[in-house]
Amino acid sequence: MRTATALRRLVAPLSLALLALPATAHADDLFSTALHRYGLTVALASAFVVGLMTAATPCVYPMIAITVSVFGARRETRGRAMWLSTAFVLGLAALFVPLGLFAGLTGTVAGRLAGSAWVQGFEALLMFGMALNMFGLFEISLPSSLQDRLSLVGGLGARGAFLIGFATGPIAAPCATAGLVGILDYVFQQRDVTGGGLALFSYSLGLGLPFWLVGSLSLGLPKPGLWMDRVKSVFGVVLMVLAFYYLRHILPLFAAPPRGLPTSSWFFAAIVVAGLALGAVHLSLKNGTPTQRGRKALGVALAALGGVWLVAYEPPAPAIAWVAPTPDLAALARARHQPVLVDFGATWCAACEELLQHTFSDAAVRQEARRFVTVRVDATESTPALDALQARHHVRGLPTVLLLDATGREVARVAEFVPATRMLQLMQGVN
Repeated sequence: MRTATALRRLVAPLSLALLALPATAHADDLFSTALHRYGLTVALASAFVVGLMTAATPCVYPMIAITVSVFGARRETRGRAMWLSTAFVLGLAALFVPLGLFAGLTGTVAGRLAGSAWVQGFEALLMFGMALNMFGLFEISLPSSLQDRLSLVGGLGARGAFLIGFATGPIAAPCATAGLVGILDYVFQQRDVTGGGLALFSYSLGLGLPFWLVGSLSLGLPKPGLWMDRVKSVFGVVLMVLAFYYLRHILPLFAAPPRGLPTSSWFFAAIVVAGLALGAVHLSLKNGTPTQRGRKALGVALAALGGVWLVAYEPPAPAIAWVAPTPDLAALARARHQPVLVDFGATWCAACEELLQHTFSDAAVRQEARRFVTVRVDATESTPALDALQARHHVRGLPTVLLLDATGREVARVAEFVPATRMLQLMQGVN
């Protein structure tokens, strides 16, 4: 068990750095998993690495030298070139960071919408289509006339470099989109304005780093080649992982292996390695022979299946005996002469799932919960009764855990994932 846990801690952050990608409004995403399991530093590093990988895709990489020459960094002194290159990167950030802020301010509505199986199925289909684009079966790009107009934005000087950076985002959109959506998922779900801004700023720094190095230090770049198609294939595998990830509440196969198969991280990692060895990345669906295409398709399927199990699978955890909510929770406490623990959660809320899996499953927490009336409120889909209950207790986001004493008075409130030790301390302080 310790070995499996160690492997998960070693492999999963790296996987998440490569796999912290898409969705539109769904909130059970990989970026939030990175944040809650491995902390803000790993989550922001994941966003940075995804941005850097996006810069290595065919949508962005060929633009680097041309873009740098447009805002004139190579014709300036070293200090001036650094300033212009920095202005360019800040222009990128000025495009992406507001996406995180907007997601943080409008999260709950998007999260509730994402609870629908129809929405999850649509997102999986969208991810599948984007994966095929990354594998080269068809191309998505802005019209050349619009690209030409965007490339003429700006001019010389810091202002021009900033505006060119701002305009580069839409040109890179066919590849950049794959790196944004998973980050936005977390922000939608958590309504975390600060975290959303930081995550998208970190992504912008990763995307802009090659531009900054070429513009500031006049570095040369490797010639475009086959390696760029392999970078796109990595993104394609990631998108397939996400397609499976959004289907896991609809098709049990993507949530856990079939009975009889091992459920260790070693086994999941071995499936990923087998898929890569078959050709998930290094073979081509577009130009390969029929045999190579078959190997590529099988390799992608194995790598994606192993990847989704590696990241998403959790063994069943011991559960608290939850009861259904009543319209007046304070009255429930007074009637039962017991303190009440109320957990407002939803299936689309990653932090809510983490609380159930890691906090409320703890033996000491479950033991302490025996003296409480433990109420679980499923807020996956909005109803008039749910809205009234949330309004009564001023619940504005998920997760929210309320601790009421035996008189019905609120003693403590939790509005984020907390470890079992912290929850136990709060529960022990309630009479």
